[in-house]
Amino acid sequence: MKNSFKKAAVVATALSIVLTPAANAAVLKASGATSVSGLIDKCKADYQSGTGHSFDYPGGGSGAGKTAFTNGTVDFAFSDSVHSPLIPNEIHVPTVLWPVAILTNLTGSNKPVTLSTDTIADIFAGKIKNWNDPAIVADNNRSINTIIYKKDSSGKVAKDAKGQPIVLRTQVVNQHRTMPNLPITVIYRSDNSGTSNNLVRALNKLAPSVWSKAPADSFATAFPGSVTSDPIRFRSASGSAGVSLLASKTKGAITYAELSFAATYKLGLTSVINKAGNAILPTSDSALAAGGVASIDDATGILTFDYLTADADAYPFTATTYALVSTKYGDAAKAKAVKETLSFHAFTCPAKYPALGFASVTATSKFGAVVNKQLAKLGA
Repeated sequence: MKNSFKKAAVVATALSIVLTPAANAAVLKASGATSVSGLIDKCKADYQSGTGHSFDYPGGGSGAGKTAFTNGTVDFAFSDSVHSPLIPNEIHVPTVLWPVAILTNLTGSNKPVTLSTDTIADIFAGKIKNWNDPAIVADNNRSINTIIYKKDSSGKVAKDAKGQPIVLRTQVVNQHRTMPNLPITVIYRSDNSGTSNNLVRALNKLAPSVWSKAPADSFATAFPGSVTSDPIRFRSASGSAGVSLLASKTKGAITYAELSFAATYKLGLTSVINKAGNAILPTSDSALAAGGVASIDDATGILTFDYLTADADAYPFTATTYALVSTKYGDAAKAKAVKETLSFHAFTCPAKYPALGFASVTATSKFGAVVNKQLAKLGA
């Protein structure tokens, strides 16, 4: 059954959470998606006081996480894409929702550029080669609708009974921007990456005539053509920090990574025109909105986004990070520690640091209910 519900290389080195030992403390091993490295690092003190457990997180990417979990060298792994085939007793726990930010390095100003999903598809496919291309100029010289959210008494975005952000109204903004005569350099992930998987998966649905190949963790594999045939305009780096650092050194670059890398590397954000015709910035709330119109399989915990939704505030390039876990750890204390670790990172940490872009979900929301249902399957 499915339910519908609404700075240098910070992460290039291991993130070690050093805790004061406690009587019930567990020392866990984990690796995987670099998307959550910033979240883990930011919350390490809160995690220490909240659970008493510890784990090292070297990151490595979703592909590395899947391999480590398959080989049994970690207790759990984070992956931004589905692991297939499953190993015995493995399940997915959808732990966090977040926007895949389209990041730019433009001459003179890194204020947000506005792009339609069709334009983004053509840029990453190499069909649009310059920043003053007519399609980009048109996207940035037009009237756009922006979202105004309802705020609560503390000034935060108000949520409805289902934990979804409440749209108060849309507001028309007239844009006038001169785009630079500057070649576009696409910076993509060289490693197997769930972030790449989520980007190309969305492009495959949003622009299927261009992005016609099956989605994959490898950007090069899913690319329409041979990405290595143009090493000047297509350059690669490993990890989110790697592509962001390279983009920061390359005028005219465009790349994709987690929201926090924009500030770390002084890159511009992209306001994406969704299928409702609204220009949506990547935020924790717009990711939560996209999650609200996604579906999830109760049995597997696997999320399916509706990339073509006309929902007003849904950000088209939204991802979920799964925890790959075992239903049979052979150790009740370890299973309990894994549950507590993932519950903390799903429900407590994102709410404390919303600027990172991870959606703040509640345990009573439909997404939260699925998280808890999957965690309940973990055992000795």
